[in-house]
Amino acid sequence: MGGKPDLSVGVASPWTSGWRGQVLTMAIAFLGGLGFLNLGVPGGAMSGSVLSVAVLSYFGWATPIGYFLRLTAMTITGMSIGSAIDPGTLNNIATYPVSISIMAVCVVAVTASSMAVSALISRWPAPTALLAAVPGSMAYILSVSLSLGADPPRVAIVQMIRVIFLVVLLPIIIVLESDAHLAPVGDLVNDPLWMLAGTAVSSVALGLLFLRMRMGGGMIFGSMIASGLIHGTGFATGRVPFELMMVGQIMIGAWAGSRFADFDWALFGRTLVASTLANGAGILVTLVFATAASTWLGMPFGATLIAYAPGGLEAMIVLALGLGMDPLFVSAHHFSRYFLINLSLPFLIQWLVKREAGRKAG
Repeated sequence: MGGKPDLSVGVASPWTSGWRGQVLTMAIAFLGGLGFLNLGVPGGAMSGSVLSVAVLSYFGWATPIGYFLRLTAMTITGMSIGSAIDPGTLNNIATYPVSISIMAVCVVAVTASSMAVSALISRWPAPTALLAAVPGSMAYILSVSLSLGADPPRVAIVQMIRVIFLVVLLPIIIVLESDAHLAPVGDLVNDPLWMLAGTAVSSVALGLLFLRMRMGGGMIFGSMIASGLIHGTGFATGRVPFELMMVGQIMIGAWAGSRFADFDWALFGRTLVASTLANGAGILVTLVFATAASTWLGMPFGATLIAYAPGGLEAMIVLALGLGMDPLFVSAHHFSRYFLINLSLPFLIQWLVKREAGRKAG
């Protein structure tokens, strides 16, 4: 996305491209993730990985994570999430529709508040403000931004910063609210190797099928369903090993952080205040809705906050797992948000096109 400041130019070498670049990026991700984990940072495996790779990207040394590594990360993560599901977890599904309905209203409120801040305070044009405010579906949003007269780099920056904010801030908010250190339990019984292998094969098969069907988040969703059915029916009674869970979380963090490779950091600096204000407004609205929903429905605040988080589908599901939340509850909300946005975006964009045409004609 454009050029970089002088600080990050001129470091082209075999270690910053190709497979060597990916090795370097993953190594830094593991150093950051394990470092944060050892320091006891909530959700540290992923947040440490994200931040360390983002810093590496600033200096021009990070390499975007390749397709195979991304699929591997999502498969491990989906398996881990599914293994946290047991027959008792499935009994809670009856409470989801009301909560998902509240979340749908939250999505509208987050989009409206973020857009208002960008348009009224930062004076961004309406197309840019709206597309930057929509919490999710960045690939589709960027694909239509030029045709609407929006500014794709600004839209991308707001969308990417939102995920970083969510990964870093939400664990801190949850721990401060609960006044406890939340962390995954490491002493649960692991699935035997043969069961783990069978779960992996099933997860990959269903994930690839969902990808072929062009389903958003298909690999992680398919892996989660396959593993969830195996564990939710009681066929498997253990968990994916804790160490493997951490590997998946670190790899997801590396993927998120590597999105800043080839980033226009000069534009980042110029739009940082505007992006922070827009994302801050959305997160505040999310906090209000999550607090109200958790109080009204009697659900844990932490799980509700992550479920209502405005963006970062894969990252938020992984964060729930890392903080010991109900992954099925969080997954159901984020996939509902994903489908809600993708179903409504064409109508929203059509409204925006007519609005801009009327404004220019007037």
